[in-house]
Amino acid sequence: MNSDDLLKQQEELQKAGKQLLEKIGLIEFISKLGKPEIVGSMASGLMIRPDVDIEVIADEINDEDYWETVRFLFYIKNFYHSLYIQDFRKSQNPNTPKGLYIGTRVNSDGKEWKIDLWFISPRKPGEQNYNEWIKGKINNSNRKIILEIKSEIYKNPKYTKEIFSIDIYKAVIEDRVKNLEDFAKYLSQTNRSL
Repeated sequence: MNSDDLLKQQEELQKAGKQLLEKIGLIEFISKLGKPEIVGSMASGLMIRPDVDIEVIADEINDEDYWETVRFLFYIKNFYHSLYIQDFRKSQNPNTPKGLYIGTRVNSDGKEWKIDLWFISPRKPGEQNYNEWIKGKINNSNRKIILEIKSEIYKNPKYTKEIFSIDIYKAVIEDRVKNLEDFAKYLSQTNRSL
């Protein structure tokens, strides 16, 4: 797929993702529990697959609100779906927020959508916010390169386990990586490979 096709696909995924969230009423529901913020590739316009990331930001992570959301998602009608829950509040992984996580897969119109929902506290002043960083750095030129690289590696078993989207974003924006071959060289500097 060329970069123009990837841009078109990205726009279609954005539209379909917003429609799905509206159909299931997720944003409306979590708005009662905290400040919902769509983040990740949907927020930055870098979607290559049906995947939505949402943060629910509240001054205090409330276990009852979390379990209420699990119940809400579990009983969604007219959709085939599954749930995965995990407590990351004490996680040492720098690639995951410190909070409570709900992952759901929802089948809508023949597509399986992955929705990641994070219950987190507000970031501290000066704390790195990659969502804001990418929004401030993205332009049409680097968006096309990022989409091309992501589309080539998103099925790689190391993607989201050892290699993350932020690696691609940093490589393209900070190190001027232009293609998959350059990205492989970039990863080798941190003893990783595709």
